[in-house]
Amino acid sequence: MIRHIVHFGFGLMVLAVIGLPANPAWPAEPLAKETAISVKRIDFDECESVDIRAKIMDVRPDRGTLVVAEREIRDMDVEEGGRRIKTTYQSIDGKPESRTAFREGQYVRVKGVLHPDGYVAAFSVQKIEKPVEKKMKYKPVAASQKASRKASASAAAR
Repeated sequence: MIRHIVHFGFGLMVLAVIGLPANPAWPAEPLAKETAISVKRIDFDECESVDIRAKIMDVRPDRGTLVVAEREIRDMDVEEGGRRIKTTYQSIDGKPESRTAFREGQYVRVKGVLHPDGYVAAFSVQKIEKPVEKKMKYKPVAASQKASRKASASAAAR
């Protein structure tokens, strides 16, 4: 037992001599909480108008944004020409809703402007029904060629 204490003491002396201080571990700094991102000033001449109908890919409550069609959707609260422009959030039937009512996977229509930095400053975000995809009827190449020959032959006969 005494031998272990001597070895431990000798080990501490060696560390002190070679310059490795035995500092206690300091706790990691807490992560800085991101604040909600809201557009306060914008030059509409630099932006282009967008109207997006797509699924919400991600909801970022810490940043106060949504991701739709691979674009970050930000709130807008801007004074322009003496009037206030503020983002509105609406349900399917057009009634006002809070931003927290929107979930990943829901379909929305976003009207706003695409900023040169890549984000969309939204005028309105409204829930919508899932868009219906148009189904294409498959026609074999031979059948479509036959139909076009028939049409051109009947046009030539006139």
